[in-house]
Amino acid sequence: MLMYSILSTFLLLNSFLFMTLTHPLSMGMSLMIQSILICLLSGTLFLNYWFSYTLFLIFLGGLLVLFIYISSLASNEMFNISPWMWIGGAAISMTLPCIYLYLENPSSNLMSHDWVCLINYKMFLVKIYNPLLFQMSLFLISYLLLCLLVVVNITKFDSSPLRLQK
Repeated sequence: MLMYSILSTFLLLNSFLFMTLTHPLSMGMSLMIQSILICLLSGTLFLNYWFSYTLFLIFLGGLLVLFIYISSLASNEMFNISPWMWIGGAAISMTLPCIYLYLENPSSNLMSHDWVCLINYKMFLVKIYNPLLFQMSLFLISYLLLCLLVVVNITKFDSSPLRLQK
């Protein structure tokens, strides 16, 4: 449970950090970190990492397409990081695990009844398609379909979003 709360906190912090970034490559790096954290979180929830691995490969493919697109548009921009960003990131990274270790109370049960039933459910590879996770599976499927449509729209040849290589 501690791993779940730490990963969800890092996801939240990375989401707030993404809103402050201005350079396209730093936004891409933030998206990559976000996708790694989402895959780790889904792996810890499912107790099985094969779905997380597949999801990460799909995210990575989309990020590579975005990286090609961004690097062709913003190839000469300088990448500057403020020293305060480094100090703030290091401070947050060091204090969050300490706070969670200090505040962890074994008597408090943060897991809902549905997740306890899910862990006790004796299905191994079909766990993502059971009735308790139907809505999450449907959301992930529709999200991946939307990402596929966006990537296909961006990379149309007739609208030529990328610079032509001569």
